[in-house]
Amino acid sequence: MGFRGMDRASVVLYSFLYERGGVEKAENGVEGLEANWRRRRSGVCGARSPPRVRARGSAGEVEIHYAPAENLEHLDVGLLRSAHTKIDMAAYSLTDWPVIDALIDARRRGVAVRIVLDPSQQHAFDRLREIAGSIRMKAPGPYMHLKSYAIDGRTLRSGSANLSASGLKQQDNDILVVREPSAANAFEARFEQIWARANPLPPPGNQFANPAPSPALKSEMAGCLIKGNVSRNGERIYHVPGDRTYARVRMEKERDKRWFCTEEQAVAAGWRKASTW
Repeated sequence: MGFRGMDRASVVLYSFLYERGGVEKAENGVEGLEANWRRRRSGVCGARSPPRVRARGSAGEVEIHYAPAENLEHLDVGLLRSAHTKIDMAAYSLTDWPVIDALIDARRRGVAVRIVLDPSQQHAFDRLREIAGSIRMKAPGPYMHLKSYAIDGRTLRSGSANLSASGLKQQDNDILVVREPSAANAFEARFEQIWARANPLPPPGNQFANPAPSPALKSEMAGCLIKGNVSRNGERIYHVPGDRTYARVRMEKERDKRWFCTEEQAVAAGWRKASTW
């Protein structure tokens, strides 16, 4: 069959079934999925655009859900509420309140919750404060662009939808739910690597939304957390904790860069405040 002419959902389903049953199982699964879509488009199933597609193989079940035809927030909340033992989440952006509340509720029910977030993006830290000890921030570097989590080592949620109200309800996005332990375990293996390298959140306060500073910088910073950066064109810009790009500004061994204890000190020295909020 090959991947030419196949959409994203078909490619994902084909790859999943191929690894577990070979070419015949993969082709049969994709043919069934595409036939289901054709029936929906023709009105046989009562809908002109399919919000959800489901395919089952001997190794597990794959569901594909689409926004805005379907409210994916309800799907995420339902999945998180189904957790009994653990939730491991890697999220590029985490701002959706019902999703956050479901994570908090899971923690209260005794579910082990671990979350790794990307430091370049906005997150609803005030809402997440109760489970701050379960959150780490990816170390500065390439984006952590995953929007995935595993539940109880048996179910994997992935796809293009950020865990935000717009990403789950307004934008054209998809969520793939793979109810197969091997898929969840594959994610868990990568998650453990990301988690081990991530930085714990500092105590609540004006640093709450940022990773803790590395030990190598503590003596140099001497409690002064404002980063005085120098852009490529020589412009002096300072970044305070909570700034979306704060964690990405590297200060080690950088010429002309300075640490400041107060914003007044930075302004007096000729730096302006970053506009990335």
